[in-house]
This record gives sequence, C-alpha cells and structure tokens, in this order.
Amino acid sequence: MTRSELIDILVKERTQGILEDVLRKNDSYQAAMKEYDKACEEIEIAGLDGKQKEAVDEALSSVNHCMAIYGAVGYRQGLEDGIELVLEILKVKKLF
Repeated sequence: MTRSELIDILVKERTQGILEDVLRKNDSYQAAMKEYDKACEEIEIAGLDGKQKEAVDEALSSVNHCMAIYGAVGYRQGLEDGIELVLEILKVKKLF
C-alpha cells in the first residue's frame, strides 16, 4: 500500500464519521449553521418563483460543494504536512 493510499483511507475514516461528531460539538460551526439556516429561511420567504428558487439552490449547492472539496483537500494537506513533520523530527533524532 502506498503512502497516498494510506492517507486516503485515513482521510475517509476521519472525515466521514469522526468529523461529524466533532462538528456537532463545535460552537463556531453550530453558530455558522444557524446563520446558514436563517439565510435559507429568508430565501424561502422572499417569494421567489420556481426558476429563481432553482437558481439560488444551484448557487448554494455549488458553493457547498466547493467548500466541501476545499475542506477535504485542506484536511488531507494538513495530514500530509503532519506526516512530513514527524518524519523530519525522526530524521533529526536519527530514529528513522
């Protein structure tokens, strides 16, 4: 198994289960979700027609998708950076 494949497994494990639990307990994330919910409610009461609602939904879905990818890439990069840091420390201490 390559290092990249192992990192893929770790990222999937951490982001598809554990992250959800962490986010449920994170006050900043919960506050942001309340703001998001409020904004969505405001869109609902704005009286948009079907085509306008569809355009807004598509825009929000695109942003959500981009942010999900951004978060996943950032998480993976952080994990890779952490692994590199540990390897460098081990090299300096001549343990690896």
